[in-house]
Amino acid sequence: MRLPNSETYRALFLEGRPQGEVENATAPIWTILVIGPPTAGKSKLARRLLKNIPGSVRVNPDELRLMLFDDLAPIHDEDLVYIVMSDLRKSALSYGHSVIIDSTAPRHMTREFFLTEARRSRHLVVVMDVDRKILLERARAAGKLSPLKAFDAVWQEPHRSLPMFKFKNDNKQQFETSFFLLMEFMNHEYTHHRSLLRSVLRWRRRDDGPVRRESEN
Repeated sequence: MRLPNSETYRALFLEGRPQGEVENATAPIWTILVIGPPTAGKSKLARRLLKNIPGSVRVNPDELRLMLFDDLAPIHDEDLVYIVMSDLRKSALSYGHSVIIDSTAPRHMTREFFLTEARRSRHLVVVMDVDRKILLERARAAGKLSPLKAFDAVWQEPHRSLPMFKFKNDNKQQFETSFFLLMEFMNHEYTHHRSLLRSVLRWRRRDDGPVRRESEN
């Protein structure tokens, strides 16, 4: 059986349906990168966001590795894993879905890869923030002290140029408080801060000429 291509699919099954049923036309489209160390609660938060952001999808490298290689360890073709993640993100955005990427993403390069060509969406990096002693206890209980040590060795603090939210998660109560604040930020403050930044940049260009981005060290 030959499957229809995307244009044929839309013509056969989507024609005549309200736009909002297919592409969430009135809702903002997001690319949300949930990052941080093992056992910090990334997947818990990503799944919660999935339920609260209409039309969103979640992508997780560990689950892709399990699907592709039947192995969670990043010891196979990692290029393939990230190419598949990128393709899933592009396809989801093109069909009007927000994308929640649930990954440790410790390096600048990895984050930039995930956010490249996602200009059609709003960007947000959510950094899981857990007290070190609590994080070590969780990692020890989950048998993930080695992955945590490997993460620590390559972790780079996110650039301040990226829209970022630090998500405190030392306990259940703190998780709920942080989640409430995150949704408030996404629904209200994000748009305000973005418009304010654009106003400042326009003002600087008017008085000082084009703003040049400083090179990274």
